[in-house]
Amino acid sequence: MSHFFDQPDGPDRADGPDRPEQPAPRRARRAHDTPPPRRGRRARAERASRGKRGSRRAGIILTVVLVLVLALFAGGGWYAAGKLGLRAPDYAASTTPGAAVSVRIPSGASLKDIGAILADKGVVKSQAAFVRAAKANSKASGIQPGDYRLATHLPADRAVTAMLDPKNRIVKQISLREGLTLAQQLDTIAEQSGIPRQQFADLANDPAALGAPAYAKTLEGYLFPDTYHLGDTPTAKQILVTMVDEYKQAAAQVGLEQAAAAMNRSPADLVTVASIVEMEARTEDNRPKVAEVIYNRLRQGMPLQLDSTVKYVNGLNGKITTTDKERAQDSPYNTYLHTGLPPTPIDAPGKAALDAAAHPASGPWLFFVTVNPETGETKYAATLAEHNRYVAEFQAWCSANKEKGLC
Repeated sequence: MSHFFDQPDGPDRADGPDRPEQPAPRRARRAHDTPPPRRGRRARAERASRGKRGSRRAGIILTVVLVLVLALFAGGGWYAAGKLGLRAPDYAASTTPGAAVSVRIPSGASLKDIGAILADKGVVKSQAAFVRAAKANSKASGIQPGDYRLATHLPADRAVTAMLDPKNRIVKQISLREGLTLAQQLDTIAEQSGIPRQQFADLANDPAALGAPAYAKTLEGYLFPDTYHLGDTPTAKQILVTMVDEYKQAAAQVGLEQAAAAMNRSPADLVTVASIVEMEARTEDNRPKVAEVIYNRLRQGMPLQLDSTVKYVNGLNGKITTTDKERAQDSPYNTYLHTGLPPTPIDAPGKAALDAAAHPASGPWLFFVTVNPETGETKYAATLAEHNRYVAEFQAWCSANKEKGLC
């Protein structure tokens, strides 16, 4: 915008429109005034300098970021390698095995648990090495809990192989067949475990201390018949507790307590019925029928008249029949002389017998007789007359097979 300055009135001023107005003169630049900035080469140089400094800073920042990223990837890779066992310390294949050690693997142990136990015992060099070797071996899932005798300083893959070899397991095997009395069971357990029988006999006096159910008046019938693989040095109590636990599992599986409640009987009654079934029935299909005969006679108040209970009273084995003298032996277990069930089981029933006692067949039978002791063929009757015919059939078999010594 232009500025115009008025001049003072005087003789040199011309009045009137015929004299044009003159513009104000420009002010002369004084020597001490600052010259205006130059916009040419210097500005471009300054911009270039600033650009170079910015590029250097950007380069430094990028370098730092790249270093951090590489460090992160390197660290993550090292961590992942550790997790995958790729850098797990392991003994070389040429390593000489060291001293033998006993190792106990608890039930439910994972591969990591096993690896930790072996590393702690010095069998393998690291837990991760064992886990890696086990995952590479398709048979590793077959590693069982229990006691092992292994060498120390084993490469992990060799340790896996050693644990799959039954020869390296330390076991005490105890086998109890169905139908043994408690006295017979204790004889067998003592013999196979190497522990004095008296220790087991003393423990048997307190079933509750062994974890037996509250309805168990005695240990008779509650040591479950099975084959047991025990550790290197089991105690007498550990052995009996294990067998009682097996009974409880079997009873739960067949629903024994629920069945007893439905029959308005105690679970102990059903175990006693099962023990009789175990002794009397020869084949699987006969067990539920024998159980039904027992329940039918109990409902009618009839004496059971079972030779199996008489044999228990007299400590008999072998023959399936009894004599008049044996049947005259006075005992609450003698079902020829006393009605109702014996006070306790007469032997150890297996799972099938427990199941039959809990789930008997349905029928009107009051009698049964095994007409062929070799095959187990058994016939059932609802009347005494019918039963007598089957008894005659049994006696005919005995006469024809005296040499077998069963009758």
